[in-house]
Amino acid sequence: MVLAKIEEVKSMDYAIKLGKEIERVEATAKAMKVELKAFVDVNGPVDTGDVIWDYSISASWSFNEEGLKELAQNMVLEGVNPWKVLNITASNLKKLGWDDAIVAKMGEKKETRRFSSRKK
Repeated sequence: MVLAKIEEVKSMDYAIKLGKEIERVEATAKAMKVELKAFVDVNGPVDTGDVIWDYSISASWSFNEEGLKELAQNMVLEGVNPWKVLNITASNLKKLGWDDAIVAKMGEKKETRRFSSRKK
């Protein structure tokens, strides 16, 4: 696949034009994926030569309080420190309502920059 060469972004007008084109292309790709997914649902995987379009399985586990306690106890019995394996999610930490100053006394904040668009 040959990618189009685009000029360096040097003005706000061109940046806006480029952003709108990305929005258009991404919307088109999303619609195309919906169509391809419908085809795969009926006909099975599609091999393009470079990639295979198909479903992949993703699994996650959730535990109630007792199950989580048992999980941690079994880790200890196997010589694993549960505090090195188990983490609290950002959304659960947010539910506690603690500010960053309090949490910083107990842990280290890790921030990542992600380039994306979002609705106003």
